[in-house]
Amino acid sequence: MGATIHGLLERNARKFPEKDAFITVSNRLTYGDMNRLCNRLARYLQNEGIRRGDRVAVMSRNTEHFFYAFFACMKIGAIPMPVNIRLTPKELSAIFQRANAAGILYEDELAETAAALKENVNFNFSIQDAVEASAHFSEGNLDVPIDSRDVCEILFTSGTTGTPKGVVFSHERILAIASAVSVNFSLSHNDSMLTLMPLSHSAPLNTFFMSGLYCGASHVIGDFTPKGFLNWIQQEKTTFSFAAPVAYLLAAKDPDLASYDLSTMRVFAYGGGPLALASYHHVKKAFRNENFYQVYGLTEAGPNGILLYPEEHLEKAGSIGKNPTVNMEIRIVRPDGTDTAPNEYGEILLTGDSLMLGYDNNPAETNAVLKGGWLYTGDIAYRDEDGYFYIVDRKKDVIISGGVNIYPREIEEVLAKHDAVLESCVVGVPHEEWGETVKAVVVLKGQVSEEELRAFTAEHLAEFKCPRIYSFVDELPRNASGKILKQQVKLVHA
Repeated sequence: MGATIHGLLERNARKFPEKDAFITVSNRLTYGDMNRLCNRLARYLQNEGIRRGDRVAVMSRNTEHFFYAFFACMKIGAIPMPVNIRLTPKELSAIFQRANAAGILYEDELAETAAALKENVNFNFSIQDAVEASAHFSEGNLDVPIDSRDVCEILFTSGTTGTPKGVVFSHERILAIASAVSVNFSLSHNDSMLTLMPLSHSAPLNTFFMSGLYCGASHVIGDFTPKGFLNWIQQEKTTFSFAAPVAYLLAAKDPDLASYDLSTMRVFAYGGGPLALASYHHVKKAFRNENFYQVYGLTEAGPNGILLYPEEHLEKAGSIGKNPTVNMEIRIVRPDGTDTAPNEYGEILLTGDSLMLGYDNNPAETNAVLKGGWLYTGDIAYRDEDGYFYIVDRKKDVIISGGVNIYPREIEEVLAKHDAVLESCVVGVPHEEWGETVKAVVVLKGQVSEEELRAFTAEHLAEFKCPRIYSFVDELPRNASGKILKQQVKLVHA
């Protein structure tokens, strides 16, 4: 039958029954506590008619309630589908219909949203109410035959370019991620994992929570605020965190930062975008810690892929790394599928044990990205003479002006070097003669004029790459994992 995700919880309940394993703002649960509660809840869900193979949307913040629903579903062979709670009922309804959701398990704080969706599903249960109702059910492990190759989870892409797609995983694929990441980061049961990025997203859940579960680590769970991030580290002596770069940059601005004890942290992992060299030096100095790891991978890859280690940042900041994780391979290819030479642009391909089974109910999209065992990522990149990989841009974000390809990320990296620029998003906007022209949407942290930015970019970029249009905003739109919603920027500013 093979190993399963919920089997890890059951193993940890045997090995570390009294260990504080799930720590939230309102609760502290041991592995034993969590397993017993999830067993009771699983039997309650069975009693309510939820069956093996049913697809169950999980609507919860980063609290213990998320895990109650998640593990209880897995224990009976139902398929949890964590969803982004920031989406509107209309957006969620479309997702549920495409995914054939049988029902919803929701946290009480989201009751209003859940009520608006009840016509779309067969059942709609409050997690808190279900836990209370399950109190008299047996707390022993269930005997439901589940194979490691069975579908156990559906996650949804961030939808930065359109409608979120359901990404299907088996126990086997997720365990491949967990084992690889635990090896690459030397994780053990002595680690304490800080998870403040939304668990509906793939990296916080599949890459880092699962790797901690694999090793029997403790988990500190909550929603991100800069102050909360620092408080949790000091209070719980956490050792590991994963966040978008912007989260670390925001925490580094805290005026009381120097008073916090962050000495227990041995890994600050980040993904979803690079840390420019200047930003790396800033957070390293602010946190008094050099242990920053860049993590690259797509939801469709697990996510799993390649790392940039702390000692590589000084020379290769901005790179995604050189060496893939232990069970992955990486290539850059030309449109004809042949491998590129050093410094030649091409598309990143990934292969390994953790790739998705496919897109849910979408064989055409699946076949477009999974070819010959390789995942075609849509990321344009190059490899330097030392073998380090650099993302240039998303294939779909490339600006074509007068027949010439312009890569927004290159321009954004130049703008980030200016002392007055906090961040930017560069997009192509329609132009009568050239097809598209370059527009920079900029968030400032100091005083600078448009003319000064024009002069600055002209010092670093060829004339045809320099933004022709500037727009200044207070903030850029982001999804729940911190990624800038470039298509939304384009819609508003084009």
